[in-house]
This record gives sequence, C-alpha cells and structure tokens, in this order.
Amino acid sequence: MQDSDAAAAGPRTLRRGLAVLAALRDQGTDGLSVTDIARLTGIQRPTIYRLLAALLDAGLVLPVAGTKKYRAQLAVDPDTRSRDPRVRQLLPVLRRLADRTGDAVFLVVRDEDDSISLHREIGSYPVQILATYAGKRQPLGVGSGGMALLAALPDEVARGIVERNSGRLDEYGGMTPQEMYRLIENTRARGYSVVGNHAVRGALGVGCALLDAHGAPLLAVSVTAIIDRMPAQRQREIAGWIKAELARLAVQA
Repeated sequence: MQDSDAAAAGPRTLRRGLAVLAALRDQGTDGLSVTDIARLTGIQRPTIYRLLAALLDAGLVLPVAGTKKYRAQLAVDPDTRSRDPRVRQLLPVLRRLADRTGDAVFLVVRDEDDSISLHREIGSYPVQILATYAGKRQPLGVGSGGMALLAALPDEVARGIVERNSGRLDEYGGMTPQEMYRLIENTRARGYSVVGNHAVRGALGVGCALLDAHGAPLLAVSVTAIIDRMPAQRQREIAGWIKAELARLAVQA
C-alpha cells in the first residue's frame, strides 16, 4: 500500500509543479507571489513553497529582486507570443471574456492534425483550470477549442484527422475515436463545443470557432472551469458571450 501511495504521489507532485511553472510563465517577468500562485492554481501554500524550492534549485524559477515574487526562467522573449497578429487581435476579446466569466480563456488554432494554444487569459475566480498554455500542441479535438475547430471542418476531413490521431487519443483521459465522433456531432448540433474530463480531469470547457467567408475555421476561443461552475445553462450563456465577441470580430474584418 505504501509503495502504491508513493507511486501515485510522484505524478501528482509533477502535475502541481507544472501548474505552478505554467502560472509563472504566463505572468512573464512581473512574477507572482505565493498567494497569487495559490489563487491561480488552487494549490495550498505550504505545497507551493516546497514546489518553488525544487524549481529554484533546478533553475526553472527565479526570485524577482526586491519583492516576494517569483518568475519563470523564460527561454524566449516573453513578448514573442504577443507579436502573433492573431493574439494582438484577440487579446481584448480574451480579456473581456476572462473578466466576465472569471475563468480561464484560451485562443486556439489548427495546425494540420493538431491544435495549438496561442494565448491564455486567467480570470478572477479563486480556482483556475490551467488546462493548457501558450505553445502547447495536442490532437485536434481533445480540448474544447480544438473540438470547435474540428467540428467546423467538412466531415470527411474531420474523420480523417480523428483516424490519424487515433493512436494518441488514449493519452487524454481515455478518449476514443468513437467518443470524438460523438463530440463532433454534438458540437455541430449545439453550435458550440462542450468537452469535459478528457485533457484535464475535473475540468469542462466551452468553445466556439471563428469561420471565414467560406465557412472554414480560422481560430477558436474557449472558456474552461471546474465542472461545478459549468452547468448546462452556464455553458449556453458562455457560448453566447463567445459568439457575440467573434461576431464583432467578423464584422470588423
């Protein structure tokens, strides 16, 4: 039993450490205090102190001089992502949605059979789902933003993507091609995606795609929160807010 507990503790500690590192990386050079990290990740402060000690030893985190804050040791210019024109265009939208919902908001694009998260805005609710981070790549359709993009593609294209990704899906909460097809149909019927308990346990996301004049998906915006904050009525409400923002973008374009 003790060996089993120890085996389970390792991955759990790793996930928490990665969540702390992701929160610091998103903040850039300004850094976060331990209290800020606890609010964003839902991790208890004593655990955060232990994780920070390990991250500091590894050189992945640095103290911010003259403050009680910490920042990630960034391998690239922290402003690099903001130079992407899609991020610059969508940033006001993402921030309005994060302020309105209180939850994490993501900008997602398609790259062949994958989705890539370009940006994440964090809301004010004390427990945030840091489901992904800028630059993260995963099979198209695993998350709510990627599913919104996948479902907007012609059926033969979408099914081909699912088939090619079939060997990778099980890594994401036991997702299967059959479940993926079901989610595609549900997304098309609703007009927005709802994906829960796959990429991140205990999370549920709502996503909508922005389409070009020919109906092809350009990008998607999604909102992710803990399941208790996502009853069906709120899912519909959030989808309406995202669609209204994307419609405004389409008119401006």
